[in-house]
Amino acid sequence: MDRMYSSLRPASAGLLFCLAATAPLAAQAEMVGHGGIVNTIAVSPDGTRVLSGSWDYTVRLWNLATQKELQVLNEHRASVNGVAFLPDGKQVISASWDSTLILWSLADGAVVRTYKGHANNVSSVALTRDGKTAASGGWDRTVRVWDIGTGQEIRKLEGHQANVMAVAFLPDGRLLSGSYDHSLKLWDLEKGEEIAHLTGHNNSINGIAVSADGKRALSASTDGTVRIWDLATRSETGVLEGHAGFVTTVALSPDGRLALSGGGDRAVRLWDVEAQKEIKAFIGHKRPVWTVAFARDGKRALSGGHDEVIKVWDIESGNEIAP
Repeated sequence: MDRMYSSLRPASAGLLFCLAATAPLAAQAEMVGHGGIVNTIAVSPDGTRVLSGSWDYTVRLWNLATQKELQVLNEHRASVNGVAFLPDGKQVISASWDSTLILWSLADGAVVRTYKGHANNVSSVALTRDGKTAASGGWDRTVRVWDIGTGQEIRKLEGHQANVMAVAFLPDGRLLSGSYDHSLKLWDLEKGEEIAHLTGHNNSINGIAVSADGKRALSASTDGTVRIWDLATRSETGVLEGHAGFVTTVALSPDGRLALSGGGDRAVRLWDVEAQKEIKAFIGHKRPVWTVAFARDGKRALSGGHDEVIKVWDIESGNEIAP
């Protein structure tokens, strides 16, 4: 763990203080198995399984209903920071600080393909809806676009002035990226050109989420806020404030009405996006929260963090869900 702490994400005294803090609350129900920070989670297309990536170098597959581990994928040589399911749910892709992405077959846990091109840590990965194209963001300040089937790099997008921490596709194939340079960029992948530069945060952007219709985006930042963006007008339309410290992650519900965020205060917060108000906070993590997601039914939330576990929450009651 000493090696992990030495290269922790946003380097600031406040962040390190929060990471050192602990909470007295005991977990009621959780997915246990990772031996390091849970950086990223994704829910399968059919809603029955959960994929996670960790500082323990592994990708793990879980049954959402039973909260039991189903499979461990172990080939990366550094922290896994991004995961995604392909549309058929039979293959998954992961992004790692070992500078690679790996496509896996869940049938046998085998490596199908490795994608190489980044010159430094890979922080995130996203897929188009048809699963034929992937995008990744890295510490080499680039966004790379990949042909899933061939493994070839299609585009190398340059323009960010610091680590690219998050990427997300719009339904029409455009791509949004967020960076430690405090900005978001919108890209036209056919032309390989930047088409918008969005600013408003005054610190690193750690996570982004795009609505299913592609009209709205949310961004989570070390400045302690989640900001709302209109992607048609390319303007900021709101700020969600409530976290006591940095915000690492954000997710939108399937219908786009609700948002989840997590951060250094160890809370998972639920927001009404239109009203721009906090609805409730889910309290239970003992250390900072690094990743959040909605279940496909929109009735459950998932979160993972520095305490090395994944929790499942009931949206209505705010309680942890036991298997």
